[in-house]
Amino acid sequence: MDYGSVVPADAFLLSSKAIENEQRLPLTLVICKECRHLQTREVLDPAMLFSEYVWETGIPASIHRYCQEFADAVLVRAGNPEMPSIFEIASNDGTMLKEFKSRGSEVLGVDPARNIAQKANAAGIPTRVDFFGEEVAGEVLAQHGEWDIVVARNVLAHVADLHGLIAGLRLLLGPQGTAVIEVPHLLNMYHELQYDQVFHEHIGYHSLDSIIRLCAMHELAVFDVEHIWIHGGTVRAYVTHAAGGRSPTPAVTEMLAEEQSAGILGLEVWQQFGDRAKTQKRLLRAELSSLRESGKMVVGYGASAKGQSMIQFCELDEGLVAYVADKSTMKIGTLAPGSHIPIVSPEKMRSDPVDVVVVFAWNFAREILEQEQ
Repeated sequence: MDYGSVVPADAFLLSSKAIENEQRLPLTLVICKECRHLQTREVLDPAMLFSEYVWETGIPASIHRYCQEFADAVLVRAGNPEMPSIFEIASNDGTMLKEFKSRGSEVLGVDPARNIAQKANAAGIPTRVDFFGEEVAGEVLAQHGEWDIVVARNVLAHVADLHGLIAGLRLLLGPQGTAVIEVPHLLNMYHELQYDQVFHEHIGYHSLDSIIRLCAMHELAVFDVEHIWIHGGTVRAYVTHAAGGRSPTPAVTEMLAEEQSAGILGLEVWQQFGDRAKTQKRLLRAELSSLRESGKMVVGYGASAKGQSMIQFCELDEGLVAYVADKSTMKIGTLAPGSHIPIVSPEKMRSDPVDVVVVFAWNFAREILEQEQ
């Protein structure tokens, strides 16, 4: 599926003067004929994408509820000591580690975004600024030893060297330890036509099947799995050393069967996916054009990467969407990448005579609706 030449989804512009230097790059969704892994053809330099980042875990209020639910679920399944040590890969602003620290655990994170890691350290969550892989894992092991729980949430999609990440995870995981891997579920992406999951920061798209096969290559095994609501539908896989012999729960077999039945491990459904996305683009543009022609004021909410993917794929601009409101102070006052739609505060949206709001951050739609009622 060809997304055309688009600007990286988090490359917000500080002013209109920056438009002339904006860089558009090809973006193509492909599937490997050998291993059936869905991925982008293009892989950009991660330093360009992640060294300075604009996504902060702790901004959505619902994330804090999710962190509490996450900690409860992980501690029940881990069977570790009363206050297990927690290491998180791509820990962002430390919101998740803060939840474990409040329960008495020793915590440490690693994240490549200097600006975000600085906030985490300032908040008392020790965070190393680095791209995680086997080499960094070896250094952490030498300094801190093994960890009871290793967390990798919403990071596999961003990594080209999957084997380096999993090898590093295995190295840090204690003999009886539990790793927790979360990824947006390929099943939801297909069924719900989540074509906006695709942008340059997201290199790969995962199923439970792909996680199991990847872990097995590194002598790790998935022993339990959950499907949770975050990020539009997420797989949470619980992983341990294969040598431990922990038997998988029925949930693992059930989810694998569901994936197989849906056909998401084959080629045909993804060819259909591309056709469905093009139809949705045509219908969305027609609806927005009709609204604007009838004099309605249309704005957006949520300057997320998903939103920028949808905006650019559907070729939306200020003529169709007057502006996009967002709570992030790092984005307010900027221009959206590619479309150059202004990003404003939610307060402006509340004061304007808005008729229609397009929720681009649809994965937080319930929270947004409650907030704006």
